[in-house]
Amino acid sequence: MEIVFFAVVAALVLGRLYQVLGQNRGAEPPPMRQPRFGLPDVQAEKGDVDPNSESDESGKVLPFPIKEYDGPGADGLKAIAAAQRGFNAANFLEGAKAAYEMIVTAYGAGDEATLKDLVDADVFEAYKTAMDERREAGAAKIEVIRLSDAKIVEAELDGKIARIDVAFSSDLADGGDGLRAADEVWTFERSVDARDPNWLLSAVRTA
Repeated sequence: MEIVFFAVVAALVLGRLYQVLGQNRGAEPPPMRQPRFGLPDVQAEKGDVDPNSESDESGKVLPFPIKEYDGPGADGLKAIAAAQRGFNAANFLEGAKAAYEMIVTAYGAGDEATLKDLVDADVFEAYKTAMDERREAGAAKIEVIRLSDAKIVEAELDGKIARIDVAFSSDLADGGDGLRAADEVWTFERSVDARDPNWLLSAVRTA
């Protein structure tokens, strides 16, 4: 998986995440393989290139057009696309949605092994503390019943660090508490020159 956002101090992250995830509103995704975001799909890798695609500095045609970025965070997405070959906003968003469900489910189940591969160190420590408290309290598992909306709301390239904010709206089941709405903005980030193609969750805030 691959994704981004503003760096968070562990204490602030913990306070925010416990408030959001450990009580009435939070959210996070499930276990499986890490989703891969924003990279060329199989067709593109086989040379099925979009006729509207642009060329890189060497003249080689890129698999996805940079012209597609005209919504929120367009300038940041264009900068990321220029720095990370093959990046595609639509593919990234699909990966972000998969990551959301994986993280929420893993958090709700106390699955630390899955979370370690999906979030950065500060977020993991915050989640781990909240999960320990949930275990002690005998809290029920959290599950995503419906992910109703996911959209990119901001993006930036800070040196080599790409960050993308995604707003999620979902309905969660939390044991005896029934369904609850969760509206949050998640920040995913990665270094554009990293060998690992996956993005990590680096911050969560209430929308």
